[in-house]
Amino acid sequence: MREGKSEHATLADAEACFLQMTMRHVNAPASSKKEQDQHMIEVEIKLPVRDRRNLQKKLEEDGFVKSHLVRETDRYFNGVDRDFKKTDEAFRIRKTEWLERSALKEDSVLTGDVPEQTTYITYKGPKLGNVGMSREELETTVGDAKVMREILISLGYRPVQPVVKTRQYYSHKDMTACVDQVEGLGDYLELEVLVDAEGERPQALKRIKEQLKKLGYSMGETTRISYLSMLEENVKMKW
Repeated sequence: MREGKSEHATLADAEACFLQMTMRHVNAPASSKKEQDQHMIEVEIKLPVRDRRNLQKKLEEDGFVKSHLVRETDRYFNGVDRDFKKTDEAFRIRKTEWLERSALKEDSVLTGDVPEQTTYITYKGPKLGNVGMSREELETTVGDAKVMREILISLGYRPVQPVVKTRQYYSHKDMTACVDQVEGLGDYLELEVLVDAEGERPQALKRIKEQLKKLGYSMGETTRISYLSMLEENVKMKW
């Protein structure tokens, strides 16, 4: 420890170091040749699904192409110097297990050797605006999920309830659709567009609203509550 620095300051420095990561598309594999090291804004909405199979049919009829099928296990952590729930931030380790590969030639998952599973560490900033789930996201791959978890715990991060889901990816131009089967919650849809700047967010959100309407849903059915918060609320209700 450097002279004049407290243990709390050292942990804060370590936290800042972890958050200095590069942004990339969440469904691009680690071996992708198209990885972009830049900050992006994730413009996203989420809502419960009434009929998952019917929704998937409508997506394909509207031009969305089925991509990867994965199983994602998210292990979230609370902050060292602040409560992420109160600050509307999120910090997690995600283990992605590839269940089905995309058959698209242009899909980056076919380039290079892709492992059976990939681990990411992700920080999400507070939600932007009053509509949808738009927020800045920083993400990078890590080699060993267990070791990364132990490092975070040693630094004072507190693990919370995991979120496990099966996710089917669809893509149409620059829009991604994720049809999720979340353990303990049910079926959900996420629609997402990545933009480079805050000024591009309103137009991206408008396009997402239009797409949602085509699928037979409305913005009034969306939720800004995370899967983690939903699961935690379910636990409270059981007690």
